[in-house]
Amino acid sequence: MSEVAASDSAPIAIPAAADMDAAEDLLARLREIGSEGPLTIDASAVESMSTPVVLTIVSALNTRAELKPPATVLNPSTAFVDAFTDLGLFQDLMKMEFAT
Repeated sequence: MSEVAASDSAPIAIPAAADMDAAEDLLARLREIGSEGPLTIDASAVESMSTPVVLTIVSALNTRAELKPPATVLNPSTAFVDAFTDLGLFQDLMKMEFAT
């Protein structure tokens, strides 16, 4: 099973192979954080990312749309960005701040 690693203050780390199990783990973690807390996603390890993971992130972004500051993605890998682009959701990815 894939694990999405995080603690209360740490970024949510998306695993290298972000599959359906990772989407379920991510959803559980996002529910723990809620729509009010800061959201930082570490996407540096992503080598492949399934549609359910992308849609889980997009859903979280839409839920948090009015929050300032917006969600942040750390060190997004090419595969992370490509997963959004391949689904025509690049504009949703751009709702996040990028950090290295």
